[in-house]
Amino acid sequence: MLEQVHRLLALSDVPRYNIKAVVQQTQVNVSTLRAWEQRYGVPRPTRSDHGHRLYSQRDIEIIKWLKQCTEEGLAISQAVALLRDISDTGDIAPRAPQPPPPTLADAGWPDLRTQLSEALLNANLRQAHLLVNTAVALFPIETLVLDLFQPMLIEIGDRWAQGDVCVAEERVVTNFVRQRLLGLLQIHAPFATGPRLIAGCAPEEQHEIGLIMFSLLMEQRGWELIYLGQTVSAEGLDGFLVRMAPALICMSVSMAEHVPGLLEIARIAENRRRHRLLFAYSGQVFDRHPELRGRIPGIFLSNDLREAVIRADDLGEEIDPERWARQAHFFRH
Repeated sequence: MLEQVHRLLALSDVPRYNIKAVVQQTQVNVSTLRAWEQRYGVPRPTRSDHGHRLYSQRDIEIIKWLKQCTEEGLAISQAVALLRDISDTGDIAPRAPQPPPPTLADAGWPDLRTQLSEALLNANLRQAHLLVNTAVALFPIETLVLDLFQPMLIEIGDRWAQGDVCVAEERVVTNFVRQRLLGLLQIHAPFATGPRLIAGCAPEEQHEIGLIMFSLLMEQRGWELIYLGQTVSAEGLDGFLVRMAPALICMSVSMAEHVPGLLEIARIAENRRRHRLLFAYSGQVFDRHPELRGRIPGIFLSNDLREAVIRADDLGEEIDPERWARQAHFFRH
């Protein structure tokens, strides 16, 4: 066994294989792979430019070895511990950590968010646009969304709740951010090459800023986006889904009174599962009423924006690209 483990640890560590290829070669299902990764740090895939997991030949052989150990009666925790004990370094799959996107502070712009808030609250739209234009030129979209727009909106919302900001001022900030996000969606749309995503708000739901940010980040990961926006009606939606042939539909809802409309759309999407359509949803209402999650057929993502994007993008790894392409061609022609 010692020689066998040393041999597999010497294999190539270059990430080449997507999760579908790994499942085919190892016969270990996706949920098990992710459970091992989360609980034991094995395997340790890298991420592609679009955020998809990529595995090396070493990863594949380690997975096969772990599977063999568990089939022979060894607990997975014991197998991982054994593998680490045999490894010379104690680290099964050492890789240089991928740096997170730079923050505003990292780049010497720690007060950019404050400057933008002040410009908008003073209705200095020229200055606000100049600041955002500078940020777009300097930072990746993920930093712009997660480190500038989202925290600023949360701060303005808190100040409105405390009475420090009036409704009109809050609307100036919100509508400015909404317009800039929609503009970025259009700029990057032609370059998407991945599965098709439909994103919208439940019937009568008006709160869409979070959904726009989610959609933009999914677009950055290569998803082809059809953005429906506010208050998407269930009327005619089934035929629309047939014509558009999306791989994933994501819906957002914030108000409890709008959940029945979401449920109606979820049931329509559920009828399309035979065409490999996945349905996912999120919204603040599910934090206030978590019991509602069990009533909606589909996948609850998260109300944390970063986590929701990762979970939704992970669903793309479960989609057969060739089958999706054939299906999309069939429906569109």
